[in-house]
Amino acid sequence: METLVNNLLTTAGLDITTRFGGAVSFFIYDSIKILLLLFFMISAIGVVRTYFGKDKMEKYLGSRNKFISSFFAALFAIFTPFCSCSSVPIFLSLVRMRIPFAASICFLAVSPLVNEYLVALMPGYFGIKIVAIYIIGGITVGMAGGWVLEKLGMEKYIEAHASGNAPENMVFNSFKERVSFGVNEGKDIVKKLWIWILAGVALGAAIHNYVPDETILKIANFGGVFSVPLAVLIGAPVYGSCAGVVPIAVVMFSKPIPLGTTLAFLMSVSAMSLPEAILLRSVMKLKLLAAFFATIIVGIIILGYAINFIAPYVL
Repeated sequence: METLVNNLLTTAGLDITTRFGGAVSFFIYDSIKILLLLFFMISAIGVVRTYFGKDKMEKYLGSRNKFISSFFAALFAIFTPFCSCSSVPIFLSLVRMRIPFAASICFLAVSPLVNEYLVALMPGYFGIKIVAIYIIGGITVGMAGGWVLEKLGMEKYIEAHASGNAPENMVFNSFKERVSFGVNEGKDIVKKLWIWILAGVALGAAIHNYVPDETILKIANFGGVFSVPLAVLIGAPVYGSCAGVVPIAVVMFSKPIPLGTTLAFLMSVSAMSLPEAILLRSVMKLKLLAAFFATIIVGIIILGYAINFIAPYVL
């Protein structure tokens, strides 16, 4: 798909090696990718939802045991290779399935936070112990964030249209009817979110192509004791897919930047972004949006400092 987009732009006379051309290519490719991904994922989960009414969901992910529901949401998140923007439609479906709020937030945080590409890359640099600390730390941040936001009563700040209705009382006589329900739900959500998606990708394309990686690395390596929060604040606005952080990770792992600072930056890049914030704004009110990002930022900073402290003893 990316090659096809680049070929079409080149044929149209646009030089994709320039910053502007690269931004246009990034915008078109990622817009198509995310819109298609959004539609197919929501449709597929809509079909799955027809098999799980409210009673079944409460049986398997009952809110009375928040640890179990959040832990299994975190495990589900680890095995779903989605970037921050791609996690939003799954979060929306979990909300509509009446999954406990803390567990839904946990999924939204952990899915991009525990980056499977970094998990595959890190053993060669730091060994299994550091990888285990990274995974456990990411799960802890997601679970704690979900519990805190639920305790603060933030669930009421989900937009009304996002909650939808669980198909608990609906009867489906065939698989075709279930597919029809899922497809219609996919269409409905895409119609509501497409403008937010295009705005987010446009912003991400500008940041991706006009802010050099070298500049980001220099800033991340500056700040002394405040390097961890500085790295997180720098990384948060940067738009990058889970796979897209790998080239940055390779450079940072080879630099004399503390491991916790490096991971804090990479986690903020993959777990948060301005495009994600724009997309989430379509399903969250501002109070919840701000509380979610603040909670994840604080969690990543604490984890970064913890890894910096532990790393000398386990490397």
